Amino acid sequence: MFAVIFISNFSLQALLRHQPQLHSQAVAVVDSEFSKPLILQVTRSASARGVCEGLTTAQALARCGDLITKIRSQVQENAAMEVLLQTAYSFSPYIEFTAPGVCTIELKGLPFEFTGGNAEKWG
Repeated sequence: MFAVIFISNFSLQALLRHQPQLHSQAVAVVDSEFSKPLILQVTRSASARGVCEGLTTAQALARCGDLITKIRSQVQENAAMEVLLQTAYSFSPYIEFTAPGVCTIELKGLPFEFTGGNAEKWG
Protein backbone atom coordinates (compact mmCIF):
# COMPACT_ATOMS: atom_id res chain seq x y z
CA MET A 1 0.00 0.00 0.00
CA PHE A 2 1.21 3.49 -0.81
CA ALA A 3 0.38 7.01 0.30
CA VAL A 4 1.16 10.17 -1.63
CA ILE A 5 1.87 13.63 -0.29
CA PHE A 6 0.94 16.21 -2.92
CA ILE A 7 1.63 19.93 -2.51
CA SER A 8 -0.56 21.88 -4.92
CA ASN A 9 1.15 24.87 -6.61
CA PHE A 10 4.48 23.75 -5.19
CA SER A 11 6.60 26.55 -6.70
CA LEU A 12 4.21 29.16 -5.29
CA GLN A 13 4.05 27.45 -1.88
CA ALA A 14 7.85 27.25 -1.71
CA LEU A 15 8.12 31.00 -2.34
CA LEU A 16 5.39 31.98 0.12
CA ARG A 17 6.51 29.56 2.84
CA HIS A 18 8.14 32.33 4.86
CA GLN A 19 5.71 35.07 3.81
CA PRO A 20 2.30 33.84 5.04
CA GLN A 21 0.86 37.35 4.80
CA LEU A 22 1.00 37.07 0.99
CA HIS A 23 -1.24 33.99 0.76
CA SER A 24 -4.38 36.14 0.74
CA GLN A 25 -3.01 38.64 -1.80
CA ALA A 26 -2.78 38.48 -5.59
CA VAL A 27 0.58 36.80 -6.18
CA ALA A 28 1.99 35.10 -9.26
CA VAL A 29 5.12 33.02 -9.77
CA VAL A 30 7.01 33.88 -12.94
CA ASP A 31 9.50 31.61 -14.68
CA SER A 32 12.22 33.90 -15.98
CA GLU A 33 13.93 31.15 -17.98
CA PHE A 34 11.62 31.77 -20.93
CA SER A 35 12.45 34.54 -23.43
CA LYS A 36 9.10 36.08 -22.42
CA PRO A 37 8.60 35.38 -18.70
CA LEU A 38 5.35 33.47 -18.19
CA ILE A 39 3.09 33.07 -15.17
CA LEU A 40 3.44 29.55 -13.72
CA GLN A 41 1.21 29.57 -10.65
CA VAL A 42 -1.08 32.05 -8.90
CA THR A 43 -2.85 32.50 -5.57
CA ARG A 44 -6.64 32.25 -5.36
CA SER A 45 -6.88 36.02 -5.11
CA ALA A 46 -4.96 36.47 -8.36
CA SER A 47 -7.02 33.77 -10.05
CA ALA A 48 -10.26 35.45 -8.97
CA ARG A 49 -9.06 38.63 -10.68
CA GLY A 50 -8.41 36.93 -14.01
CA VAL A 51 -4.74 36.02 -13.72
CA CYS A 52 -3.95 32.49 -14.87
CA GLU A 53 -1.04 30.29 -15.83
CA GLY A 54 0.52 30.95 -19.22
CA LEU A 55 -0.02 34.71 -19.30
CA THR A 56 2.92 37.04 -19.76
CA THR A 57 3.68 39.38 -16.89
CA ALA A 58 2.29 42.32 -18.88
CA GLN A 59 -0.98 40.49 -19.57
CA ALA A 60 -1.30 39.52 -15.92
CA LEU A 61 -0.66 43.09 -14.73
CA ALA A 62 -3.27 44.37 -17.18
CA ARG A 63 -5.84 42.16 -15.46
CA CYS A 64 -4.65 42.85 -11.91
CA GLY A 65 -2.78 46.12 -11.40
CA ASP A 66 -1.65 45.32 -7.86
CA LEU A 67 -0.38 41.83 -8.72
CA ILE A 68 2.76 40.85 -6.83
CA THR A 69 5.10 38.89 -9.08
CA LYS A 70 7.77 36.60 -7.68
CA ILE A 71 10.53 34.95 -9.67
CA ARG A 72 10.61 31.17 -9.36
CA SER A 73 13.39 30.08 -6.99
CA GLN A 74 14.93 26.66 -7.48
CA VAL A 75 16.82 27.10 -4.18
CA GLN A 76 13.58 27.61 -2.24
CA GLU A 77 11.90 24.73 -4.07
CA ASN A 78 14.81 22.43 -3.22
CA ALA A 79 14.62 23.44 0.45
CA ALA A 80 10.84 22.90 0.54
CA MET A 81 11.24 19.52 -1.16
CA GLU A 82 13.82 18.51 1.43
CA VAL A 83 11.33 19.38 4.19
CA LEU A 84 8.67 17.31 2.41
CA LEU A 85 11.01 14.31 2.09
CA GLN A 86 12.12 14.53 5.73
CA THR A 87 8.47 14.67 6.81
CA ALA A 88 7.74 11.58 4.71
CA TYR A 89 10.71 9.78 6.30
CA SER A 90 9.04 10.24 9.69
CA PHE A 91 6.34 7.82 8.46
CA SER A 92 8.40 5.28 6.52
CA PRO A 93 11.98 4.64 5.43
CA TYR A 94 10.69 3.79 1.95
CA ILE A 95 9.90 7.00 0.13
CA GLU A 96 10.25 8.25 -3.40
CA PHE A 97 10.76 11.73 -4.79
CA THR A 98 8.03 11.42 -7.40
CA ALA A 99 7.93 14.97 -8.77
CA PRO A 100 8.39 18.49 -7.41
CA GLY A 101 5.91 18.74 -4.55
CA VAL A 102 5.00 15.04 -4.74
CA CYS A 103 6.35 12.28 -2.51
CA THR A 104 5.23 8.64 -2.51
CA ILE A 105 5.47 6.63 0.72
CA GLU A 106 5.41 2.85 0.89
CA LEU A 107 3.31 1.75 3.85
CA LYS A 108 3.92 -1.99 3.58
CA GLY A 109 5.30 -3.40 6.81
CA LEU A 110 4.35 -0.42 8.95
CA PRO A 111 2.39 -1.10 12.15
CA PHE A 112 -0.83 0.53 11.00
CA GLU A 113 -4.21 -1.15 10.82
CA PHE A 114 -5.81 -0.33 7.46
CA THR A 115 -9.12 -2.14 7.82
CA GLY A 116 -12.58 -0.91 8.73
CA GLY A 117 -12.00 2.68 7.60
CA ASN A 118 -8.73 3.07 9.52
CA ALA A 119 -6.78 3.75 6.32
CA GLU A 120 -8.89 6.83 5.67
CA LYS A 121 -8.55 7.90 9.30
CA TRP A 122 -4.78 7.42 9.17
CA GLY A 123 -4.58 9.42 5.92
